[in-house]
Amino acid sequence: MEQFIFSGDDVTTEPDGRKLVAVEGSENFHLLRVLRLRIGDTLLATDGQGRTFLCVLKEASRERSVCEAVQEYHDLNISVRDYCIGLSILKPVSKVELAIEKCTELGARRFLLFYSERSEKTKLRMDRLQAVVKSAVKQSLQSRIPEIRVAKNIDEVSAHAAGYEQRFVLHEKSSEKFEVHLSGLNAPRTTMALIGPEGGFADSEIELLTDNGFMSCSLGSPRLRSETAAIKAASLLSVY
Repeated sequence: MEQFIFSGDDVTTEPDGRKLVAVEGSENFHLLRVLRLRIGDTLLATDGQGRTFLCVLKEASRERSVCEAVQEYHDLNISVRDYCIGLSILKPVSKVELAIEKCTELGARRFLLFYSERSEKTKLRMDRLQAVVKSAVKQSLQSRIPEIRVAKNIDEVSAHAAGYEQRFVLHEKSSEKFEVHLSGLNAPRTTMALIGPEGGFADSEIELLTDNGFMSCSLGSPRLRSETAAIKAASLLSVY
């Protein structure tokens, strides 16, 4: 089944109580020209904030199509654990895009991209990153579009993380295994997991983070590239 994203203004309630969802622009083009959906086909529509409809395509035209909502869901396919993946900004930026795409599919609800001491300076296109997460939400039939924030340094990361109940900094120098700690924790608690750049976190950064409530853990062997480490961390967070 396919899914598209709608805004609150796209839904109207008819006098007989039926809910109709309008599809316009690029979403409409994708449904009709790429997926080749036809009148009577079923699909999912989400507002990206937890509200999802099972719909039937009722009208189809190049400019605008209309679907009738036959069932409503809240937080469809949402991950049990509310977690944020913190990833040092990588170069080329396609590595960041890959990590964000796959972590979204695995259920990450938020991303914190940050510059660390060993990060390579690169320019982020937030519009491009937002397009990546929206595409991943549709692909995985989820109901929430993850939030993406950017921190200029480790101090900002630490300040942003203060609201999370569980905080982890993941690096190869630690002898503590990440999954061992996750398996004994209560899944509904909010969690942040940080992954450093290719050169790793500086010792001073690890010390600052652990002093501010982060648990130092490892993803085990073999040594992983940063984008792969982010995907593995998201996989573990979605399981435990």
